[in-house]
Formats: sequence, C-alpha cells, structure tokens
Amino acid sequence: MLDNLADDYISEAAVYCPDAIRESPERIVHMRKKRIVSFALAAALILMLGAAAYAADLFGIKALLIPNGRLASAGDRQGGYVSFTQPQAVPEEMDDGVRAKIDNSAKAWAEWTAWSKENGIYEPESCKAPENTSSSTVEENADGTYTMIFYRDSSSENEIERRTVSAEDFKASEAYLEARAKGFGGYDYPYHVYTQAMADKLESIAAGYGLKLRHQRTLMWQNYGDDTTGYSGAEITARVNEICAGGGSFFRTEPTGYDKFYYFDEGTFAVSFYTTENRTNTGTSCYLYNSPYGTLSSGFEIRKEVEDIDAFTVRSHTAPDGTELTVLRKDADLYAYVYLENSFVTLHILQLNGLTDPELDAVLDMVDYSAIP
Repeated sequence: MLDNLADDYISEAAVYCPDAIRESPERIVHMRKKRIVSFALAAALILMLGAAAYAADLFGIKALLIPNGRLASAGDRQGGYVSFTQPQAVPEEMDDGVRAKIDNSAKAWAEWTAWSKENGIYEPESCKAPENTSSSTVEENADGTYTMIFYRDSSSENEIERRTVSAEDFKASEAYLEARAKGFGGYDYPYHVYTQAMADKLESIAAGYGLKLRHQRTLMWQNYGDDTTGYSGAEITARVNEICAGGGSFFRTEPTGYDKFYYFDEGTFAVSFYTTENRTNTGTSCYLYNSPYGTLSSGFEIRKEVEDIDAFTVRSHTAPDGTELTVLRKDADLYAYVYLENSFVTLHILQLNGLTDPELDAVLDMVDYSAIP
C-alpha cells in the first residue's frame, strides 16, 4: 500500500549561496505526489506509522519561493527568490507544532527587521548591490544625492545598474559597511548584529517566540594536494557522523571527497560533498543544508533569483530509508527537499551537463535522512 501511495514524479530548481568565504552555489529539490488514497486514510497511515517526513502533494516550488515582483520577467512569467535555508510555506498535512515554529520564525524575523531599521544599523534597500556585483563606484550629485554604479567586474564596460539614492540612505549604508567591517562576534553573520544593544534585542525577540539562534559556526574543509590547512576526508566524515547523525552513519554511500562541512550549536549544518572522483566543475557535487524548525532564520541566508518559476518541473523520490523527497528540475539545475520531523532539508546537485533521473536519484540515495536527529 505504501509503495502505491506515490505515482510519477518530475522536478527541478536552483539556489545560489552567497554565504561567505569558501561558500558555493546551492540547489534544491521538490517532489510531486499523486494521492491514490483519501486524505483521511493517508493521514491515518501517517499517524499510525509515526512518519518522520512530510510529503507535500503538488506543493512544488512553493516550499522554497520568496515572491518578488521586481524579478518577474516579460510576459506572464513570475519571479522571486528560491530559498535554500528556510521553508517558505508548509503543506496541509504538516504537524501543527511544526507549522507554529515556522510561522514564529517568520514573525520573529519581521519584528527583528523592523526594530533594526528603527534602532540598529542596517543597509538600506536602495543601496543594496544587485546580484552578480563585484565592484561599485559612487558619485556625489549637486543636489546632495548620490549615484551608485554597480559593475559585474572591475571593468567600467560591464555596468549592471546605476541608481540615485538619498543622502540619508547613503550615510546609513556607509555606517552599515563600517560596522560590518568592525564585526561583532557571537552570531551568524546573516543576523546582521553589530552592537551589544542589537544582540540583546535579537536574543529577546528569539526568546519571545521560543526560537534558538545560530551563533558562531565551525567550518571544516578537506585537504587536497599539498594543502595541510584543513582536514582529511576521514576526519570530516567522523565529524559529520557525530554532528549530523548522532554518532551513527550519515552516508549510506561515502562521498569521494568534501568541499566543506560547517555546523552551528543549535542544529543547523551544511555538507558540501563530491559524488565523483572528478572534483572540477565538470564533476558532480551536492550541497545539503539542514535547517531546524525551531531556529530563527530569514530564508535569505542562501538564495537565488529566479524569473520563470513555472519552468520548474516536480516529482518525488523515495530514498532507501523511506524518506520521500521532492525533486525540482530545470535543465541542469537539480534540487531536492524534504520536511523532516524536526528540520527542513534541502539539496542542490551541481552538474553542468545535467543528470538523468536515475543518476540524480543515486546521489540523493547517498544520504540516510532517517539518521538526522
């Protein structure tokens, strides 16, 4: 009966990670499931079997999408951001307790953002660089405003955009950049905490909603060639098993190597691993991100702009441990995600030449999702 609950599947999606030093592009997966039994029977089966993963029927990209009309392209295409780090919606069959945590995270982030703009140090929207910016220049205008010019690289011929901003916004942006350069330890950088007053307020908001915070992360990367500054593959695997699987085995099939592994004290972690011996951009790799529902997140920690969300196809895939993943596909962009009992897991499979469905499924099957605490 369980084998017959799911029918045909197709899927795809993409996510970009401007995370920080040593961070790489990301992707995600989503599933589509045709229900063969009634909702009541399906719900009864889930409750009876104590399922630890939630399958979203026809949920598609909604789980990842942060709408943004500015990113809509010509015609009827719809645009937005694909989030890799925080579920943006939940399926109907989601447990009420999980739904409440996700809703609380969104409310807490909105409260934190509003407070920061009024009382803290922040970067005005008008001064934020567009995607793919590598350099910028500023010109002061006679009326006191400023013209900001953004470039794809250092060449003035590769201008992306220019915009005029108020003196107030420009000064706020300068203060933000200065505070960011000085830094303020103890919190994951996407929270944008730069003073003790901001830290105290963030802690207060998180506590008010019953949420945890990501503090400083621990980062490990693998040594290759003559590099001795990182760790061996065996050392990283041992730490992955300890952090991501409670001392068990996180991988059903060992990766051929690691790009990096990082984790936080409250349960968030990411594993970027290779699935082929070829570790150049023509090889295959996977970036997996685990986001606990009870952690305050924005969804913007790792993201990518998308213009045509309707181009994503969706299917589901059942891993050997019984976890049903949602898979999203768009050309060579390959993604997957699953709502687990305590966290949201997303995967981005990187392969420039694309993968067949069986090849993609083999990568997804490398992980034992039931081992995640």
